Amino acid sequence: MLKTWVIYSVSLFSTFIFFLCYKMWVSWFCLIVVLFIPFLALLMSVIASQTMTFKVENPGNAPVGVPLYIKITVEGNASYFAFCRINAEVTDHMAGTTKKLALIVHDKGTTKIPVDTSHCGSYSYKMPKIDIYDLFGFFHFSKTIDKDSEIVVKPVPAMPERMPDMFGFKAKSLRKAKQPNTEIYDIRDYQMGDPVKSIHWKMSAKKDKLLVKEPLEEFGGHSRVILKLTSDRDVLDLHLGQILFTSRFFIEHETPHKIRVIPPDRSEIAFDVESESDLQRAIYMILRMRIPDEEPEKTEEPDTGDGYEYDPVEDAHED
Repeated sequence: MLKTWVIYSVSLFSTFIFFLCYKMWVSWFCLIVVLFIPFLALLMSVIASQTMTFKVENPGNAPVGVPLYIKITVEGNASYFAFCRINAEVTDHMAGTTKKLALIVHDKGTTKIPVDTSHCGSYSYKMPKIDIYDLFGFFHFSKTIDKDSEIVVKPVPAMPERMPDMFGFKAKSLRKAKQPNTEIYDIRDYQMGDPVKSIHWKMSAKKDKLLVKEPLEEFGGHSRVILKLTSDRDVLDLHLGQILFTSRFFIEHETPHKIRVIPPDRSEIAFDVESESDLQRAIYMILRMRIPDEEPEKTEEPDTGDGYEYDPVEDAHED
């Protein structure tokens, strides 16, 4: 705006000198036009600020590496005589960083905010207000819009170097059955409140005391998949892809499991996964976790497995 007013002041001064030196109708006309420009600009900016409407189209989510845009459509009555500047704040939840963007949009126009999909993560786009200018840029009015969008960039499934051996995940254990009638049961002493049907009369006669059948059922223990958070986003993207692939592999084989995330300097966080919806919920929560701030150590060969592993044994009998 300052540049616009400086140019206008120089133009007004030049027009006034022209009027003093050449007092004809042309000089009068030029002087009146130059004097009238700020009033016209003020009228345009006021009309535009009162009539402009904004529509934000949020794409939601996309796989990592796929181009993605937030579309902003501006409409109003001051068409072609005003433009607006949108100030947006972009927050990368995993990195914990925030940057500002400034976009220029003409009235009745559509612009696209590019979304950074180079790495997995959750990104928030906040647009608290918009500045509306007249066509010449003399005046502007701020208008609160409070448009927020969250974009989730999801990992792409990546096959791990060592495929899970399903034989190791077939370990079974016993637990109290949900159904009263089962072929597997345990014997215990009678307790007040136990149904009469559950009494093992033959065994009770031999032991000379009341014994009841405790129905049991087999169940598969929880396997676990471990993810270590790292500041190397390329490595983290790879490990997230391996987690996604392995977890879906377990779901297809009806194997309940846990995804355990190990943040730096914090206790690990576990997610129970039995279905695709559980997996998507866990991935979303992981993509909002803060990664460590330290720089990754440089190695000659890229890291492909230190942050991802699965263990079929440790939790095989976990209830």
